[in-house]
Amino acid sequence: MQNLGIFKADKLIATLNYVGLPLAALYVTCMFIIPLVQSAGDWAYLQGVWDRWQSLNVGMLAFISSIIAFNISRFNAEKQRERDFLASKAFLPEALSELTTYCRESALLLNEGWGVQPGSSPTLKVPELPKEYKSIFGECIRHAEPEVGDYLSQILVWLQVHDSRIRSYAKQYHSTGQFQSQKSLLITYFFKLGELQAMVNKLFDFARNMAEFDSRPLKWKDFHTAYANLDIWEEKIRISDNLNLETHTKKALSGDES
Repeated sequence: MQNLGIFKADKLIATLNYVGLPLAALYVTCMFIIPLVQSAGDWAYLQGVWDRWQSLNVGMLAFISSIIAFNISRFNAEKQRERDFLASKAFLPEALSELTTYCRESALLLNEGWGVQPGSSPTLKVPELPKEYKSIFGECIRHAEPEVGDYLSQILVWLQVHDSRIRSYAKQYHSTGQFQSQKSLLITYFFKLGELQAMVNKLFDFARNMAEFDSRPLKWKDFHTAYANLDIWEEKIRISDNLNLETHTKKALSGDES
């Protein structure tokens, strides 16, 4: 809904409901229930009360009508938003498939960097970010509920960060002709790529209308599945017992990344 000055329309309506509905209930009690009880159902007495408070009655009826109209408007706007989101969400599986392909190509680069031998000349072909997903994500974010929109926005941000990381990693060889594997750094890159893929994986059933949106934090199982999707094998991404992909992932999930 549109902004009204410094207030958002939905917040304004919520405030009107919070204040107006109790006032409306008090008005009905004072103008209908109490007079009827006091007069033992005398219709003439009730009409006399209404006549004495005619100006108040007109104002209150206009106020109540406004609250009803605002709520109807909000209801219609919400229904339209839901229809628009369903329309834009229909293309979301295609965008997610694009991103999965991109993540797999990124994993190929990282795996090549991990396995490179000293003195060799790796290809390190940096994959290009897909094109279509941006417009699809943009439409979904515009019409989605805040929780879903924030989740999609987070994926967009992390995609840009990931793209910058792997380009910088590959550039070290292309610019100097000397390549250093930097395996400890690669473990972090593998983890972040797995995290990105795990977030994408959680959206597939929601995008296909097979499940509700799942906003729960990622677990080890989500990472393990994502790594398998990308042909990243935890047992191979290993420097020592304390410095390997599985240990790094589980420390990150527990909040201990030291």
